[in-house]
Amino acid sequence: MDYRTGPLVLGYQFNWGLYGVLATQLYTYHQAGFRDTRLIKFIVYGLFVVETLQLVMATHDSFHTLALGWGNVPDLLNVWFSWFDLPFLTGLTSATIQCFYAWRLYILSKSYVLAITITAIALVQGSAAMAEGIQIFISQNVPGTQEDTFKTTAVWLGGTALCDIIICCAMFYSLSKSRTGFRATDSTLNKLIRITIETGMASAVIAIVELALFMTFKHNFYHVVPAFMLSKLYSNSFLVLLNSRNSSQRSTTSASRSFSEFAVSRETNSTGTMKIGLPHRSSSDNIRMNSNKHHGNLPPDRMPCDV
Repeated sequence: MDYRTGPLVLGYQFNWGLYGVLATQLYTYHQAGFRDTRLIKFIVYGLFVVETLQLVMATHDSFHTLALGWGNVPDLLNVWFSWFDLPFLTGLTSATIQCFYAWRLYILSKSYVLAITITAIALVQGSAAMAEGIQIFISQNVPGTQEDTFKTTAVWLGGTALCDIIICCAMFYSLSKSRTGFRATDSTLNKLIRITIETGMASAVIAIVELALFMTFKHNFYHVVPAFMLSKLYSNSFLVLLNSRNSSQRSTTSASRSFSEFAVSRETNSTGTMKIGLPHRSSSDNIRMNSNKHHGNLPPDRMPCDV
């Protein structure tokens, strides 16, 4: 019983914990007031609705399995809603987010081949996940799930990991090429690169771990722990990437204000006098650009400079 109930308990706890993180990310996104298109907002709030539905179904299953049916083996081996809330909704979530990344990569790289490749892999792995859910619902054979759905699960999780790795590499290459040499811009790009690699590789590693547990340990629920985490990881990584624009905008604004404090304000009058506003000079400190004027008697802090 321990090797079945233990992974279930951990999986449900991780599911709830990541949902709390997702709710915080959604609140941050809503408060930031980004001027995103209706499509992006539809994806953001639609994903939250899907994740909420997944959480409700998983909570229903956990209550019937670990509370009402405690000690009852048939209840432990009942499919309940797991055929829908784990593979089906996870495939829907991951495929949607990966297709969004494919669209963003097309905007960055202008490569039809790259965008179509990522979209094709995303749709294949999403379809395989939904197919696995349907197989589980038809068979109603929880102990034999790993044998009955071996091929579809391999396509689903293998395709998920492959797609995430391609997205990470393509994002890194495209954003690296976009560096301009300006510190503020390059700092923002470096932050986007870091976030993309961290979030993308996290979901890829979890998918690989789930696939390894699914294929290695037969007739147990060890693979359920990363399975409950995968969907929430995708949604959280998507919102983290969107919310990173808020901190990037603050950094850019702060850098602009710092630069403006030391900026040279030039004001030219009819006599050719140029006035430079510096923090330690008063408004009456004028610097004349006439090269034939004698400046030997000026103090050191009023010596003329070339602008």
